[in-house]
Amino acid sequence: MEATIKPISYVLIIISVGLAISGQICLRRGMTEVKDKTGMGAGELIKKPATFVKEIVTTWLVLLGLVLFMVSALFWLIVLTDVPLGVAYPFVSLTYIVVMFYDKLFENRDILALNWLGVAAIVVGIILINWGQWSTTNP
Repeated sequence: MEATIKPISYVLIIISVGLAISGQICLRRGMTEVKDKTGMGAGELIKKPATFVKEIVTTWLVLLGLVLFMVSALFWLIVLTDVPLGVAYPFVSLTYIVVMFYDKLFENRDILALNWLGVAAIVVGIILINWGQWSTTNP
């Protein structure tokens, strides 16, 4: 017999996902700031590890993004103690969808048709996973 999932678990999942999305956005903006400040892309920065680390440590958005990801991971660990992966993991895929829409709506980035196809695949996957999870024929 499968235990029921407590409503607080869904709240914790949403908090974890929200923190992960926020962390991703902070990291993206922070690294854009690093690129603008140094004039170097990732390939050039990696060749200068001291500069790379210095820029990361002195860019507050990058640090905030890392902290948000760590806190998100802590919430996720709590979630995993009570929620099966088949229920929890589809919520993680929401991060991909939300970040892509953020890029389109707030960063004004062009989104390729292939990206939209990927989002469609994620949505279909979420539906199929949930359909299988909540199916009356599922033991």
